[in-house]
Amino acid sequence: MLMRDLERYRWIVSAGIIDVKKRVIIVLIFTFTLYSLLYIASTIPLSSEEADLLMKEAEEIFKQRFTIIDIFLNNFLISLIMLIPVAGPIVGGYIIFTTGRLLGALSVSTGFPPILLISLTIITIYGLIEFLAYGTAFTESILFTYSIFKKKTRIESRWLIISIAGTAILLLAAAALEYTLIQFFGQVYPGVEEFAARI
Repeated sequence: MLMRDLERYRWIVSAGIIDVKKRVIIVLIFTFTLYSLLYIASTIPLSSEEADLLMKEAEEIFKQRFTIIDIFLNNFLISLIMLIPVAGPIVGGYIIFTTGRLLGALSVSTGFPPILLISLTIITIYGLIEFLAYGTAFTESILFTYSIFKKKTRIESRWLIISIAGTAILLLAAAALEYTLIQFFGQVYPGVEEFAARI
């Protein structure tokens, strides 16, 4: 019975377009690529009009009080968009690019360099977990698109389900961590809660 279960598990994880090891490598590559896109976008000079527009848009967001579920649903929706075959990576890349532009505007208003703002999300782990989820979504979107052309969607659909579940778990953990950090720093350093929410 145990051997049968092991064989079934081995079949599930190896039945996709590529094996698990290659998937993990591609996820890591896309995670790094998305972080790079975020950083590059944040360093592109902003006109005064563009900076003002971005900050006004950001301030409307920052005024809201988000719960763990709010943070999770926002990020999970982004990951679901990224999972859409063909268009997903394009739209997802644009979302990351726009976020980078927002970080650039925030950098101008706070005086902190973009690399520091991005590093804070990595050091506090939640940003790294989020981008691993996005990297997973990007990877599966591309592989599922490839499977469509190869007429192997039935095989790859198992990995699509695994990827959706995996991104959901990662993003829920990231949302819980982010919310906890915001609450903690808000209590220890009054007034910093709003700033923490911005990054």
